[in-house]
Amino acid sequence: MNRPIRLAFLGAGNMTAAMLGGLLKANSHPFILGLTSRTLEKCEPYRAQGVEIFPDNSSAVRWADMIVLAVKPQQYREVLEPLTELPLQNKVFVSIAAGISTEAVCEMLGAHVPVIRAMPNTPMLLGMGTTALSRNALTSDEDYRAASVIFSASGMTMDLPEDKMNAVIAAIGSSPAYLYLIISAIYEEARAQGVDAPTLLEGICQMTAGAARMVLESGESPETLIRRVCSPGGTTERAMQVLREEDLPGILARAMRACTARAEELGAQKR
Repeated sequence: MNRPIRLAFLGAGNMTAAMLGGLLKANSHPFILGLTSRTLEKCEPYRAQGVEIFPDNSSAVRWADMIVLAVKPQQYREVLEPLTELPLQNKVFVSIAAGISTEAVCEMLGAHVPVIRAMPNTPMLLGMGTTALSRNALTSDEDYRAASVIFSASGMTMDLPEDKMNAVIAAIGSSPAYLYLIISAIYEEARAQGVDAPTLLEGICQMTAGAARMVLESGESPETLIRRVCSPGGTTERAMQVLREEDLPGILARAMRACTARAEELGAQKR
């Protein structure tokens, strides 16, 4: 495609804000941007930044070359079925909903079209997101690269076969919540033990970010880094003994399996 790609977002929630924010900050990208939402007031701040605002989904889809479906899984049939009346040839759809397969998107649209499936996470709002991507057989390499630009403007991307997309939700899409819970638990227990410094939460968050960076930059495995912190007979070793006895790894594994199972349920409900 020689001309710029007309990219429309259906939905103006947090993920759209992250994707649009990344693209609007980028020095260059191949898109002319469009947006619509059930709550049009959410769209208005983007108008001054050159984003085309549409009154409804159908008008946005007619205009667009590529459409990001940025609505909740439970809303997919409601949003997609009215689009079956439109000419959808040469349209590419990008789905960010948990559990919704590319096949299900085509079924709800009543058309065999290129569909790219994405699983982003909320750190995209800070430009530090991770998005897993897969595609159906109708998606060209050119369209897949264009979709990757949308998400790489707000972080990193990783390619996966579609049959792994439900499982990766537990590792990428939902996992920030696990870490927020751990941060909250550390913070509350420190306060319970009398640590009430104004910068306590900031310090715990800095520690979390630093620990993640150590994994990325040290070249060491997480288990090796744990051993480096655990002096024999020391405080960290005692803490790790409790965490292992209480089976923290097993608890996280069960939580991740429950997350994947719910993604499968959501997908089954749409068929």
